[in-house]
Amino acid sequence: MNLLIVDDEIFVIQGLLDSVNWEQLGLDKIFIANNFAQAVNIFMQNEINILLSDIEMPFGSGIDLVEWVKSHFPETECVFLTCHSEFDYAKQAIKLKCFDYVLKPVKPDILEHVLENAINLIKTKEKNKKYLQYGELYFMNMMKEDENELNEMSNSLEIVENYIRSHIRDPLTVEGLAKYVHLNPDYLTRSFKKKHNQTLIDYITEQRMFLAKELLLKSGMSISMISAKVGYPNYSYFTKIFKKYYGDTPREFRQKYLDKKLNDD
Repeated sequence: MNLLIVDDEIFVIQGLLDSVNWEQLGLDKIFIANNFAQAVNIFMQNEINILLSDIEMPFGSGIDLVEWVKSHFPETECVFLTCHSEFDYAKQAIKLKCFDYVLKPVKPDILEHVLENAINLIKTKEKNKKYLQYGELYFMNMMKEDENELNEMSNSLEIVENYIRSHIRDPLTVEGLAKYVHLNPDYLTRSFKKKHNQTLIDYITEQRMFLAKELLLKSGMSISMISAKVGYPNYSYFTKIFKKYYGDTPREFRQKYLDKKLNDD
């Protein structure tokens, strides 16, 4: 995973390079640029996952740069690092769907936390994209493969994974899934744990909790509706599992997000 720092003040860049614990963040490469043109050139020659950019710079502002990045490399997460706290800048950052907006001078641990969150978000997106690719690949292959090939374990596990995600609101059991792919329940359980390093039941819970979180943050659905949609007709049980998974009840989780969004605005 690569990071690009853009700032027209060289001493600011050097200060970041010296103070932030880059090794702990696990980044592969850190590129630096002092203006819009240099940044664009680096983007054209390298894969950049995170952009950390100042706003006010000569020969093209950070706003201009992020607009260009979003139109050419939409998967890149962008963070503004600036000494300007004007509302208009923050408003533009939100409009451009920047990951975060950090005022400098910034403490290293705060910046590390922001970058760590950006890295985790990218990894999550990549994981979900991989899940989607697996699903699309399965449905394409299912039309071409005969029944014997579908009985191979690798395909059987993919069938189970896709079935879980497409039937997440239905009652799901090891026995039912094993029957669906014509496998022994114990054999399916062992094979699934070997591949994912987690039990089949834990995987189902993970998928349900991920969907519940997304619906809480991105939809206006009531919590009881979300509970049913992710496979928990018992609202109290859903609340218990969600709190165990995320540390907050669904209501608390959504309220914290709304409060944070209000404060950011």
